[in-house]
Amino acid sequence: MRESGVRLLTVMMLASLPHLGRASDYFSSITGLEQLLHTEHTLMSDLNSQLARTRTTLRQLEKELAAIEVEHALAARGTENYLTNPINIYRLMKRLHNDWSQLESRAQQMSSQIHFNITQQHYELNFPSQEDVDGAALALVRLQSTYKLDVAQVAAGILNGIKYGTDMSWQDCFVLGQQLFEMEDYNNTKVWLRESMERLRRHQPSQHSSPEPAIVNSMEMVAKSLFQMGDFDTAYELSQRVLELDPSRIRNWHLGDKAAKQPQSHGEESEDAAQLQHTDGYKVSFSGVRSIRYDSSAKFILTLPTQLTQEFEQYEKVCRGEVIASPAQQRQLRCRYTHGRHAYRLLAPLKLEEHNLDPLVVTFHDMLSPQKIAELRQMAVPHMKRSTVNQMSGSSHRMKSAFRVSKNAWLAYNTHPTMGRMLRDLHDATGLDMTYCEQLQVANYGVGGHYEPHWDFFRDTRHYPAEEGNRIATAIFYLSDVEQGGATAFPFLNFAVRPQLGNILFWYNLHRSLDMDFRTKHAGCPVLKGSKWIANVWIHSATQTFARPCDVYRDDKISLDYQFIK
Repeated sequence: MRESGVRLLTVMMLASLPHLGRASDYFSSITGLEQLLHTEHTLMSDLNSQLARTRTTLRQLEKELAAIEVEHALAARGTENYLTNPINIYRLMKRLHNDWSQLESRAQQMSSQIHFNITQQHYELNFPSQEDVDGAALALVRLQSTYKLDVAQVAAGILNGIKYGTDMSWQDCFVLGQQLFEMEDYNNTKVWLRESMERLRRHQPSQHSSPEPAIVNSMEMVAKSLFQMGDFDTAYELSQRVLELDPSRIRNWHLGDKAAKQPQSHGEESEDAAQLQHTDGYKVSFSGVRSIRYDSSAKFILTLPTQLTQEFEQYEKVCRGEVIASPAQQRQLRCRYTHGRHAYRLLAPLKLEEHNLDPLVVTFHDMLSPQKIAELRQMAVPHMKRSTVNQMSGSSHRMKSAFRVSKNAWLAYNTHPTMGRMLRDLHDATGLDMTYCEQLQVANYGVGGHYEPHWDFFRDTRHYPAEEGNRIATAIFYLSDVEQGGATAFPFLNFAVRPQLGNILFWYNLHRSLDMDFRTKHAGCPVLKGSKWIANVWIHSATQTFARPCDVYRDDKISLDYQFIK
């Protein structure tokens, strides 16, 4: 079945479906991905009905569809579980953006009796954009980098030792490698192209069958890509395999002896040699915003060269659980009941877990019921938009960024009683005045969704009204559990908090002196498997004089050293 699908994908990375439907940043949130699954189900059903009239002559095409049907059978057992697997999401987007255009072309060429035209017959369906496909590809690389995943295991559908779905095909790995090549992430390109080659070798035609042109073409393309990146050994090995299958292709190669692959002269280098030197000089590791930017066409481009900071490496270690708070840090921490600031809590105390005492970071357990959470998510979904971040240099304009991959919706507290009760419970738990709170932000993290290390307070006073003050505290309501990943990490404090349905994570962003506490830099670790839903409440400082009085002396010196990126 894999062999029969090979011929569809010879020039996958060059194919592009027209942008039918409205661009929706599908890769940035799990919300909305059901539309893509519906799109592919519709295309599959339509093409199957066409094939029924020409079953004999189009049996091969039907076999190729069977591989996609396997995916939809898995999805039917649990759509949410299927769509929270980043590998499934990447393959779904890749199929819709690349593969189905190939199926359309072949169907039109193979028989005039088949009328399968995506553009004319399915204009109302939703398709991912190139940005979505690139975003899904980068999500896989981000997860691979953050959690140190083995590429072969990721391609086998295994995430952190757990098998979640079907394997990626050699074509999936190949297209992913080509995407990364175009984004200039050469190190990751190599490993994915090698994985593609290995999978292609396992499923090569039998000795007595004639070579499939599509297979040989793709092998040749992989070899040339590896050669251009300076991976001569792998390129040479693969090129020899190409020539074994089709000796006539020797005209396409000028490798000859391996020692002759680096032509040099005293005066100038060949174009290929210059390219090899150029690419070999890059030392690229995926590091989110430090290595990705958008160009004018909203495509992802890796910015080179890049080097991970110690701080970012620390963040990734905390996400992986390699760094935890020391025994000295944990010694005075407690899990206890607290009565908060309301007499009612004498009868219904709050369950509090301390993560850090200075700055204070705590979790209040079981603060929101599953029913209320379902209501919140239902209210938020129609208003979800791609999350943005503030631009530097004091600009009020916000922009999309690979620094933050999610969608969010802003909800006014007076639009539903549940949100009013959330503020009341926060007041009871913390004693803080809720007069100046930003609107409730409900967010959903998508494919490998994350939010790189940042502070919640504003460093520029122009970003908040003076009469409201800066963000003194943050409360995150966890609206879902997450199967793997998605923790809230505090790199400077050496711990991470895993999302747990109904809990509130609370911390102070400012010292008692209202100076910024730079130790509170935190991050949303990439979601490895699952769908992460949260609701953020940012509380401002203007009316907290009696709720959190200042000390006699300023107390900000302890955190000043943490404001500089190391």
